[in-house]
Amino acid sequence: MCQNLWPDELRILVIDDDQDILNLIRLSLEQAGFRVLRTTKPEEGLAMVLREKPDLLLLDIMMPDIDGLELLRRVRRHPVMGKIPTIVISARAGSVSQRRMMEMTLANQEVDACIGKPFNPAELLRIVKDVLIKHREFILTKNELAEKARMKNTV
Repeated sequence: MCQNLWPDELRILVIDDDQDILNLIRLSLEQAGFRVLRTTKPEEGLAMVLREKPDLLLLDIMMPDIDGLELLRRVRRHPVMGKIPTIVISARAGSVSQRRMMEMTLANQEVDACIGKPFNPAELLRIVKDVLIKHREFILTKNELAEKARMKNTV
């Protein structure tokens, strides 16, 4: 018996205060078969992480009210979603030196990748796939637990 590499539909949550960036990411990832959840509001994004339990989080750092680092700290405290694979997308990561500095800052937050704005959609897709493959076991386990909970609730 051959097991699927992925659940039928991987869900990616994108939190960025720039609607144009959200649209570009959505178009890039939906064409590759991913289900993209998105919001421009950090507080709503935090609630979506806990409610929707996405398979991957794409997160902007510079946002109003709650910045991306604080939002990520809050996510990391959650017992199940604390290990969600995360990619940071930020205008601060444009140059090589800025990217190195950001990666050092984000290392404590367990960030899987850092992408500078503006970005190439093909490069974004490649990085997303690499991170998902790296975290395959987390995704499969999380989705198996969710399926068991659904089955238990329908009985």
